[in-house]
Amino acid sequence: MKTQLILFYLVIITLISCSNDESITMDIDSEEPISEEPLIELQFSNSPIDLQGINALYASDIPYDQYDSTKFDVFLPTSSSATGIVIFIHGGGFTGGDKAFIYTDNYTDTIIELLQNGIAVATINYRLLLPEDSEGVLKSLNDSKKALQYIRYIHKELNIEKENVVLFGTSAGASTALWLAANDDLREINSLDLIEQESTKVKGIALNATQSSLDIETRWLGNVFSEFGTSLEDIIQEVGEENLYSFYGVTTKEAYETPEIETYREQVDMLSMLSSDDPEIWVKNTGGHNNEPLTTSSFYHHPFHAREIKKFADAAGVANVTTYGSPILFSDPNNEDLVQFLIRKVNE
Repeated sequence: MKTQLILFYLVIITLISCSNDESITMDIDSEEPISEEPLIELQFSNSPIDLQGINALYASDIPYDQYDSTKFDVFLPTSSSATGIVIFIHGGGFTGGDKAFIYTDNYTDTIIELLQNGIAVATINYRLLLPEDSEGVLKSLNDSKKALQYIRYIHKELNIEKENVVLFGTSAGASTALWLAANDDLREINSLDLIEQESTKVKGIALNATQSSLDIETRWLGNVFSEFGTSLEDIIQEVGEENLYSFYGVTTKEAYETPEIETYREQVDMLSMLSSDDPEIWVKNTGGHNNEPLTTSSFYHHPFHAREIKKFADAAGVANVTTYGSPILFSDPNNEDLVQFLIRKVNE
């Protein structure tokens, strides 16, 4: 009888010990630990680029939200431990473009160098602006936010470190990266959606041919093009009235000139959001020319967008590696290129 009591107490102690270990879930019938179910089953396929013998896996069109376009691709270097990740956001004026842009000759070398350094690479799509949209550019921006949060949410499945994320974008994708970085953390800690509870803060952002702000009237006219005397009518004449107003989810001048749209423009004015706790910025705008903007491309990608980012970043105490001008007007003395910056920030 004494032996039976001892055995009974040992069983009780063992069960209590297991119940206090949050990492173990017991099946009452089998009394065997149940492994945690993956949040997603990745389907790997052939890489769209030559990986030059690098041992890495590739998965495409992973959905991060319910819409047809809210998907991403990812390259995962083979690693026994979790890696950092660079997330690419494509350009196209928020009306075009695709995540596959990174597979062109422009950036295949970037993918290769990152993978060689044990860094994962993702490229995302987001919903594009349509003339009838009432959400405006915030629709696209918030999609990219959700993609960032979802990638963090499935960090175990991707074998990445969720705090070790750097963003990289071109044109509209670059301004999206700047918007994400300049905002305070956009996580919704009380949301019932666990994805929305993930942080949006990153370790660094790299911007190529970017816009400095998406508040066109305040920042483009008041800062970027101030020396040229550019007017809103000049921009409308070139890019089109419909395209400009659609940025803010309206279709007419009357709807644009309202307090609601003024508030909306403040929500997409990245320059005014910059603060000392924001991540380091690498920015390069060297296309076109330094003269008065006269084309759609020169309005969107003018070197003076990068000039204003540097000016506001310096004033806010945000570290930056800036190059702008065509011909070059300013180049950071350390001459750090895009890939060097991305690798440095991931490894910091």
